[in-house]
Amino acid sequence: MSKKSKTCFDVLYNNPDFPPCSKYLGNTHPILTENFAIFKNDNRAYYFLSTNPTNSTTAVGTSLTYTNLQISLTNYLIGLYIFNVQCGKCTFDSNSPIHNDKQANDFIVNTLNTSPNININFSPSLNFIIGNGNSIVDLYTNVLNITPLNYYIILSLHALENDPTLFYGNNSDALADPINIDLASYALRFQK
Repeated sequence: MSKKSKTCFDVLYNNPDFPPCSKYLGNTHPILTENFAIFKNDNRAYYFLSTNPTNSTTAVGTSLTYTNLQISLTNYLIGLYIFNVQCGKCTFDSNSPIHNDKQANDFIVNTLNTSPNININFSPSLNFIIGNGNSIVDLYTNVLNITPLNYYIILSLHALENDPTLFYGNNSDALADPINIDLASYALRFQK
């Protein structure tokens, strides 16, 4: 006589390995209904303007500061564009629009044309992260080391953008951009 194999649904609802109190722990996965178990995708894309110390000494008495300022997808893409221009991967044309907002576009063009000398004592970067706002370790992280000029432009654009959802530096706010809308649409559904 063969033993009936357990389904995903049986494991979720009738798992003897989990204590009965586990249902009170508030885990959002899975969403259990009478007939379905739904595993939703909580991963989202986040964009950060970050700084790391240039002096990475670990001597006693040394204080190191790292910063992460969450920015919009628009500002991340502009930073990526400036990164590519400065690396010689694409050509900068003052007459081609970079930003939809005229004031922001004029600021970017004027700053890139004049290239002010900016000295900072930290290493700036643009970070693209895919992760769950509640998780400790991200699924994916990409770090682009950028110039102080690029940092200055993106930091200024962030202030000009004045988006209240980004007023807090690292608030893990999943913005409603096309990438996050697509990620939110993924779910696995198992029928009983």
